[in-house]
Amino acid sequence: MLQLKNKDSIDFRGYTVIIPSICVGNAAQLACDLLIASKEMERIGSLMHPGLIPVFGPSAYQHDPDERVASCEIYQSKTDKLIVIQFRTPLISRHAQSFHSYLAQLVQQAERVVVLGASFGFEKREIGTSPYEYCVSENFRESHKTELDNVKWMEFKGDVVFGGGNGLQLFHILKDKQIPVMLLFRYVLEGDNSTDAKLIIKELNDLCSSFLQLKLEGEKMKLIVPISWKLLFGNDVTSLIF
Repeated sequence: MLQLKNKDSIDFRGYTVIIPSICVGNAAQLACDLLIASKEMERIGSLMHPGLIPVFGPSAYQHDPDERVASCEIYQSKTDKLIVIQFRTPLISRHAQSFHSYLAQLVQQAERVVVLGASFGFEKREIGTSPYEYCVSENFRESHKTELDNVKWMEFKGDVVFGGGNGLQLFHILKDKQIPVMLLFRYVLEGDNSTDAKLIIKELNDLCSSFLQLKLEGEKMKLIVPISWKLLFGNDVTSLIF
């Protein structure tokens, strides 16, 4: 069920929607955290579904300190016609298919959907190639042919993205609904994946700068680290145990 803060419905027409998969190292969710914080996106609502583990907590972002977050939140940038759907919990597997179908119905009118993800680094077979792979629907390819012809990524042809969580499943459901969609994932190792998150956003910005338009400082993108990342790995281990 969609719960909006200040409106009865949301119009996805003309919008780009970015959805993280719940993948290895939470790299895609961290990338969306960076995007939301850097663009100071507004929380416009949340999603409730049997496939989501219910949680509730304080704001994850310093630009909106009085907000509260739940399992699945929707953030919007009207200026960039950009919507990010962010997850705070894993999905309950027996309800995942139903939730993905609900998401597809929700974003049916979007201009395009980008699903971000990650895969286990040790699954990469070709040394010296790009750490990114992607797959796209035909209508997405037609709209972005020039950009895709110039990327250095490999096109994913397999059936399983190991460590990719629900990303490929969601991609296929959106593709079957004729929604222009791309799955972009990076090979990562588990641990501190904050750097991977920054690199994913950089790659996405290089492809889709027309709508991301992240601010630049010299030759570097200006990314704002969310305040919630201070607790990414909890508190330090107390010396009293040694």
